[in-house]
Amino acid sequence: MPSDQPQSSTLASRAAPGPVAKDASQPLRIIPLGELLYGFLLIGMLGFGGIAASANHVIVERNKWMTQKQFVELFGICSVLPGGNFLNAAVMMGDRNQGVIGAIGALTALLLMPLVILIAIAVTYDHFAYLPDVKAAIAGAASAAAGLMIGTGLKMAFSLDRNVAAAVFGVITFVAIGVLRVPLAAVILIIVPFSVITALYLLRRSKTGSKA
Repeated sequence: MPSDQPQSSTLASRAAPGPVAKDASQPLRIIPLGELLYGFLLIGMLGFGGIAASANHVIVERNKWMTQKQFVELFGICSVLPGGNFLNAAVMMGDRNQGVIGAIGALTALLLMPLVILIAIAVTYDHFAYLPDVKAAIAGAASAAAGLMIGTGLKMAFSLDRNVAAAVFGVITFVAIGVLRVPLAAVILIIVPFSVITALYLLRRSKTGSKA
């Protein structure tokens, strides 16, 4: 009499709760269009001081659309492409989950609330920009925005593979942009290719070592 253990195992694996990604490049699940639009609308609405912090909160922490590592990889790809980082991310995530409609919808949702808020603030600022309290508020908002960017950057850095090569390229990039004020385009054209080549070399060496 054949055992029903394989069939039971299969049913149990299908019933197991929680999404499981096949690999680091795969989304945890297919995101419904409505959820995708609402998520990017929320990212745009909360994106004061830069979208990175709000995108990380909505995509990774709130909705769990991606792991922290997947988010960092997506951000890295979008950073070296022309255009805004999270405009690119909205298009890529929308297309990956809902095709062309998802890409257009996610991009539109991301831009909608910032556009509305920006118009309202611009009209208000024209009337009150001369006030000392308004100038002080703008300076304080700039400091808070810098803190948000630093905090998000550290959170993303801790999710990367911790090896010497990643640390070296991270330090070189920071020094080039933050200290030496090298133009971003030059950093991307010079440092990014070397970092990609190094990562591919280390990956192949690790595969060769595991086979041996």
